[in-house]
Amino acid sequence: MKTINFARFIALTGFMLFGSAQAAVAINCETAFKEKTFLIEDERIVFSKDSHELGRSISSVDQVRTERRHKGFDKVLYKDGLKHRIHIDDANSFNEVEDYMVITSPKGHEMTYPLSCRKS
Repeated sequence: MKTINFARFIALTGFMLFGSAQAAVAINCETAFKEKTFLIEDERIVFSKDSHELGRSISSVDQVRTERRHKGFDKVLYKDGLKHRIHIDDANSFNEVEDYMVITSPKGHEMTYPLSCRKS
């Protein structure tokens, strides 16, 4: 009985350690001309924008819906009244053709930006 409980303890501890190591990885992304730069953390996205008038500012969005894919994910969030969908096709191998962000206005107009991402 003690052997089974010990094995469960080891399995649970390994799962918790692996899960926390996964959570610590952040992904830095930017659009082609750096109109948008942001950091993807678990369920949080931090946008950075550089404005000549206001200087550098940072805004964080905590209400992010994540849709997991086979190797990647989609993250959907609302910022400044616009819907942002970030699609990462493979989180282990980033690709500017397969990774993109779609911003949709309230009227339904869409702008698609290819993303250049890297793990930090």
